[in-house]
Amino acid sequence: MGLSAPNRSKFSSKHAFLLIILVAATITVVLTADFWHYTQDDVFITYTYSRNIAQGQGFVFNPGERVQGTTTPLYTLLMAGVYLLNPDLLHAGNMLSAVFLVLACGLAISLVQTELSVYSRFAIAIILVTSPLVYVSFGMETLLYCVLLMLTFWLWGHGHHRMAMLAAAALTWTRADGVVLGGTLWLAAAWEWWQEDSSQPWSVRVTRFPWLLGIIYMAGIAPWFGFAWIYFGTPLPNTLSAKQEILQGLKFWADGIGWWKAFYGNNPLTLLALPLILVGIWQAMLRPRLRPLALWAIVFTAGYTVLNVTAFWYYTPLIAALVILAAVGGEWLARLLLRHRFNRLAVVGISLALVIACGIMAIISAWPYGTPPPRVDTYRLVGQWIDQNTEPDSTILVGDLGIIGYHAKRRTLDTPGLVVPNLPHWQDGYTIAKYRPEYVIATQYYAWVDLVSQDWFTRQYMPVAQLSTHGDIMSPITLYHRRMPLSVPTQAVQGFDLPLSGPVELDEGEILPEVTQAQLLSLTGETLVGASQPFLWEQYPDRQTTRSDKVFEQIALPLTVPPGSYIWEMACIENLHGEVEVLPATKADGYVAMSDATWDDFTQLAGAALPQGDETWSGGTLDIMLHWETIGIPSLDYSIFVHLRDVGGQVVAQADGYPRAGSRPTTTWSAGEIIIDVWYVALPPTLPAGDYEVWVGWYDWRTGERLALLSGQDSIKLPFDIHNKWPGGSGLP
Repeated sequence: MGLSAPNRSKFSSKHAFLLIILVAATITVVLTADFWHYTQDDVFITYTYSRNIAQGQGFVFNPGERVQGTTTPLYTLLMAGVYLLNPDLLHAGNMLSAVFLVLACGLAISLVQTELSVYSRFAIAIILVTSPLVYVSFGMETLLYCVLLMLTFWLWGHGHHRMAMLAAAALTWTRADGVVLGGTLWLAAAWEWWQEDSSQPWSVRVTRFPWLLGIIYMAGIAPWFGFAWIYFGTPLPNTLSAKQEILQGLKFWADGIGWWKAFYGNNPLTLLALPLILVGIWQAMLRPRLRPLALWAIVFTAGYTVLNVTAFWYYTPLIAALVILAAVGGEWLARLLLRHRFNRLAVVGISLALVIACGIMAIISAWPYGTPPPRVDTYRLVGQWIDQNTEPDSTILVGDLGIIGYHAKRRTLDTPGLVVPNLPHWQDGYTIAKYRPEYVIATQYYAWVDLVSQDWFTRQYMPVAQLSTHGDIMSPITLYHRRMPLSVPTQAVQGFDLPLSGPVELDEGEILPEVTQAQLLSLTGETLVGASQPFLWEQYPDRQTTRSDKVFEQIALPLTVPPGSYIWEMACIENLHGEVEVLPATKADGYVAMSDATWDDFTQLAGAALPQGDETWSGGTLDIMLHWETIGIPSLDYSIFVHLRDVGGQVVAQADGYPRAGSRPTTTWSAGEIIIDVWYVALPPTLPAGDYEVWVGWYDWRTGERLALLSGQDSIKLPFDIHNKWPGGSGLP
């Protein structure tokens, strides 16, 4: 005997269904309003693909690079169509998620319409639409996945097996793990076939084997996988290999417990679901209508336990199935109690009270998640800054790909390799050294903090701007710009570095060279300047390649020579050479000659230049070239100070040290020598926008005493002003 009246009319049953959906939709609307601006980074990977499809650039993240970096082709195509109607994909995606949630809820309770009482169906609806895990999956393909999952079970339960296989194929288009559902349904059909009358001859039984269902499913998924194989060169997405750790323990279970603590930990009533789920699986396996649901939950969990893919949105469809199974188990327990003459009103009342309490506690738990994490705003600011202030053909490298890449609209590489073709190793330093992107975006992840402080990185990149958002643990996010171009110039200014670079082809099993060397020769072949460094700055993960690879090696050759024509050579796996004309310092871009800048019997500042121009960004770097002409040889090693001062004379940034990064202390100078010295002044991230002055002077670091110019001053203002700009954000860590 059920928990509801057995003579209930069909009309009243429909009204009960509509009432449940009305309550579920109302709760969904309320929580969707709270989550209206919610998003997280991975959503925008798919949105970038959708936008590029809508704009006719193909199924790509970076135009021209066919890499399957999204796991959800069907949702990507859907959002491409949405983009043509409304380019605000964030809110359109959240609205669609709300619609999909109500549809999934309706299909779930319709699936168990004849199996469970109205109270149990009400419980399913309440638990589903109040689940925090559901709402933090908004914007992704997850809710579409849930709709197709429930639609498949509904079709199967109503005897539409062929249509169910097509729905399972659509689920596989939504995410490749849909093969679990297709396989589960086929196994369920095979089990039913096995249970049929075995008295018939095998020749007859074989003809009734569910071959056709398998063929329908395979035909349904073949178009996408065939297209992917031709278009991308592989049927599987890059993200699969980047995110999974096959057979690396029980991480799926361990992380699942962590997600439960995060989203449901304040609701101990959810622990009651564990025994109910086990009972529900047992009961569902006894009912042909629900057997595929139980089988799918088991196989899905087993598959992800092996793959160890543990992002929270992979648990959401499983939670939807487990809620139904818990309701099945709960109703079986309630009926058992009624058979033992427990008071029917008490059983129903306690059950409904528990469900409502769980729902209220779930809403309380979900509500705080409606506010997007602060990093969303920081990522958006960074992407917009890149879009507005970098060249359209620039390449950027990030750790988190989605939001920054979407707003930057630049060729984007990511260190996990989601959209990078044929990336052999997923290591930040290796990816940077391999591709030498124009910009590297570093967050406050501990790995990034360590990487950007390493000597090889600071030689290759310098900060150009820094953005922050209050409360963001990723802040400040620093944008680093590559110091040297990737092409070797035919002309360069003395005192600067000559960038020597070229691609290096590595064969499988090849032993890597120890060092990369370079030298500058006179036209007669005399070696004048040399440089060497570890090959690829020791960022290659192994000493021997495991497969063919192509990297980009670069070395800086200091041009500490007089103006003239020279020959350069670079030795790595292959030898490269060419010619360069070294120009005098006075030919540097923006060079300004100076007078009355003499330190008696020591040196004079003949001129200065700003290699990167006079515009800077807060949190970036100010480059200054100083052109010294020596008069005598000091008996002590003096230090230079370079000060950035505001209009009130307050020092807001500075750099100190020996000339040429310490390589040319003043006691090594020769009378009449020219010293070209390039300084990099780090600007505070809180530096306000405005105009600033640059002052230069000398001092004895032992006493702090400054050296006086002939004019009597202890420093001199350079003949230009710095125009600093504010990149955006709070400017705070």
